[in-house]
Parts: sequence; C-alpha cells; structure tokens
Amino acid sequence: MNWLTSAQECFRDDYGTLRQGLLTSVFSLIVGIERMFHLEEMEDVGFALLCGGRQCPSRYTVGGWRRHLPWYEVDAFCRRTSPWHLLRDQVALVSYDEHTIPRWTHKFKIGKGYVTTRNKYMRCEKLFYTYDLINRRFLAVRGAPGHVNLVDLAVPLTRQTLEQGQPEYMHALFDAGAGKRDAGVRALWDLVEENLQLDVTVRACRYPHRQRQWKQLPSGLFVSHEEPGPYVGAPPKEIRLAETVTVLKDETVEQAIRTVVCREMVPGPKKDRWHPLFTTSAADPLDVLTIYRGRQGEEQAFRVGVYDEFLDAVPCGYDKESPDPKRPRFHRGPLQMMGWLVALVYNALADWASELAGDWDKSQVRTLRRTFIDRPGWIYGTPTSLVVQYEPFAGQEALIPVIDNFNAAGHRIPWLNNRRLVLCLTPQDRATRGP
Repeated sequence: MNWLTSAQECFRDDYGTLRQGLLTSVFSLIVGIERMFHLEEMEDVGFALLCGGRQCPSRYTVGGWRRHLPWYEVDAFCRRTSPWHLLRDQVALVSYDEHTIPRWTHKFKIGKGYVTTRNKYMRCEKLFYTYDLINRRFLAVRGAPGHVNLVDLAVPLTRQTLEQGQPEYMHALFDAGAGKRDAGVRALWDLVEENLQLDVTVRACRYPHRQRQWKQLPSGLFVSHEEPGPYVGAPPKEIRLAETVTVLKDETVEQAIRTVVCREMVPGPKKDRWHPLFTTSAADPLDVLTIYRGRQGEEQAFRVGVYDEFLDAVPCGYDKESPDPKRPRFHRGPLQMMGWLVALVYNALADWASELAGDWDKSQVRTLRRTFIDRPGWIYGTPTSLVVQYEPFAGQEALIPVIDNFNAAGHRIPWLNNRRLVLCLTPQDRATRGP
C-alpha cells in the first residue's frame, strides 16, 4: 500500500489502470507468475482481490500500463521507495554490478554487450544495481542499453549513494566492468579524493601486458595463506598475496595506484589463477581480499532475481513502434520499473522472513513462496471485514507472530469499501470449515 501511494504521487493515471497495473506486477512476482500471458489462466479470487479488483486482471490492461511508463516518473518512484535510510550515518559496504538481459530480436538493431551465460557478445539490455552487502538489500537501479558498461556509470552511481544514503563511511566494490578503461579507474580515484569517507576496490582487468608484470613480481613479495577447500573434507587450498602498484595509461609513477595481487595455487597441470584488485583502502591485503569476496552476496541476489522472480522477463527497453528499426528509440521506463519492482519484492520478502518464528532469515523467495504464500484457504466476506483463513499445513506456527502483528495494525482494503483485512490460521486437528 505504501508503494501504491508513492506510485499515485509519481505517475499519471489517465486511463485508470495504475492501481491494478502496479499491484498485479508486484503480486505476480510474489506468487510466481512467470510471464505476462499467464494472467489469462488465473481464476483465483484471492489473487484478484490482491490486484485491486474483484476479477483477475487482464494481461492487456497490465501490459499496456507497463509499456507507457515515462522514465522521469519511474525515476521519481525509485527515489521515493529506495531504502536509503539503511545507510544513514552507518558504516556501509556497497556493491555495484550490472545484470545483462539478452534479447533475441532480429528486426531491431539494439546495442550489444557481453552475456556471461551465453559466453558471447549479443543484443541485450542492462540493469545496473546498487546493493547493500551488510543489510543484504537492493538500494537503487538504473536501466541502460546493452552497449553501456559499468565503467560509464560507476561514478554517477557512487555519487548517488553518497548523496542519498549519507553514510558515515562507505567502501564501494566494483567488478572488472568498472576497470575496463584506465580513465574510468582514475575518475573513481578522483572521487575518493573528493570524499574522505569513501574507499573503492575494483577488480582489475587481466590485460596481457599487466598480467605479465604481475607474474614477474619477486616471489619474496608474496605471503602464503591457507583457506578451506571447496567442500567438506577437501584439503585446504593455498593462496599467495602480494602488494604492488600499477601505473595507469598516460600517467606517471607518482600517480600509481595500490594493487593487491592474489595468486591462487592450482595443483596439477592447470595454470594458477590470478586475481588483481585496485584499491584505495589502507587495510591489510588479506582483509582487502576478504572484504571484496563479500561482493558475492550481490551475485546471489541476482540468481534469486532471475530464477525466483523472473528478472530476465522484464519488458524490453527498445521501442517496438520506432519508425526506423535500425535506430530504435530507447525507453528505459518499463525496463527500469520492473527491474526495481523485482528489487523491492526481494527486500520486502527478506524483511518479512526476518519476522517469522524460527530460522527463516536468509530464506530465498522460492522457499518462502512454496512454504507460506502459495497455500489454499478460504475467504469470508462481511460488510466490514474480509477474513482469510489458511488451510492447516505443517510449519504454520512460524506465521503466528507475523499474523498477530498484521491483524493488530488494522489494515483496510480501499477497493473493497474499506473493509478490514483479517488473517487467521486453522488448528491442524480441526477438519471442518469455518472462520
């Protein structure tokens, strides 16, 4: 309801489809509707009530609302709903990365980018996310064509986090996409000089000429460390860390930046793996490596978004009604809006899971959906209330604190004559129906 209120303040609603379009887009992600055309198969009364009406929404109504979202209204909605309060006056560890969405259009000539799952350059579109690694929540998103890289948006996204989040101290982590150009790396380092509360760590690109330099470092510079193996009972693996400096293109030795080189020893005929990191942090090399490895939390969030919330099914950003297919217009409004709703649902379900009784804090969206959300039940309507009763199921005791808090808040449904919504469980030893 807070998202709906924010949307009504940001979006025009000339055709009266805002409420149903937004609520359907949200609850489709929650209950697990993978594609827009699957709405035609929905006949569930509960889903219809959730989506702002008495009948299940049509894919034409919802799809039409999505396709005509202006980018400036979407930006306003994203600003109002971003959880920047999580960083206010805190020590923040923030990761920035891109998620590439492949497109298989042959009619429209759109930008190409590298798609890791396909291991090739192909037509695609991108969503650039800002992710809080400490609280495990998405903070912001930006849609862009496929030819835009992380190095192009690294500085604007970091500035946005500093201005909106206002953390006491922030360590920004970037994948190798932010280090493709030395000019982009230098721009980040200049931003660090402007903001004393900021540190940046970027995974350096393993260009051949630089990798040769790192491999020629004296063996005495490397310090050996042991780490647990890849599985339980596996022998520990060895890594060697060294600290050096790297001179960027067209710069002097005095401007060289600190570089932590990690050499992962691989037994057998395979070559050792090299993982260089550019950093402004003064921490120990092992600490820098440990902090950077926390960036895997955002990669895991992307996996949840793709497989649990169908992130790759977001609307296209290119305009299919463009008169020239070789130069189609780009509308990032629908692309960014649905990408941000995926992030909002991810955050909301994570907050909800932390309130459940038991150890559900780090449960993924699909687990929560299978265990608690997609459950049968009964709906009883009265002139003043709407009572939703679960059928009994194993593990329903975890919902008791959540349902108690929800009912105590006295939530009401505006599109059902302001009826109060009441949730209740059924004791497992009771077989007869009844509120």
